[in-house]
Amino acid sequence: MVQLWQESDPDQNAVDLVAADEVPAIGWKHVLEGQDENGRMVALLHEDSPALRRMAVFDVVVNNADRKGDHILAIPDGHRHGVDHGLTFHRDHKLRTVLWGWLGDALTVEELEGIDRVSEGLDGELGRNLTDLLSAEEIASVAARCARLRFAGRFRLPAVRCRRCPGRCSKADSNLSCSGLQP
Repeated sequence: MVQLWQESDPDQNAVDLVAADEVPAIGWKHVLEGQDENGRMVALLHEDSPALRRMAVFDVVVNNADRKGDHILAIPDGHRHGVDHGLTFHRDHKLRTVLWGWLGDALTVEELEGIDRVSEGLDGELGRNLTDLLSAEEIASVAARCARLRFAGRFRLPAVRCRRCPGRCSKADSNLSCSGLQP
């Protein structure tokens, strides 16, 4: 394993928790509201940027089960690095992310082309390289997720409301397990 240290910018946050009455009008996507430990209303937000949209598409394709706010490094030049991908590629839907702000939004042409490149790559060199790292079932699951996402053409809503899908949960169904994306 090779890692390259990246120095993040402490003055930038790609994901932020702010007072509910201080949500910026532009440049941010609202994910959910809740209460902090003192009972104050807060809102979870993430940047509305092409870089984070690409990361959200990537998370769906690889079935990332661990996209937390601290797993997005804001680099001084404006680049965003997604880190800690240890919980990915499972054959079952396990998507957990803070990047829910685009639910229902159409994918861009660039995002659709990226999904197509992964799909095509699975039948070529990418697929051959992955056979040493993933099971055939996991690779097939990547292909199936690409096909479903491409067919939908949008950031898909979760099949059920649950705690893996912030803002989509009610107390009555908080014990449901999330199946991730609709089949």
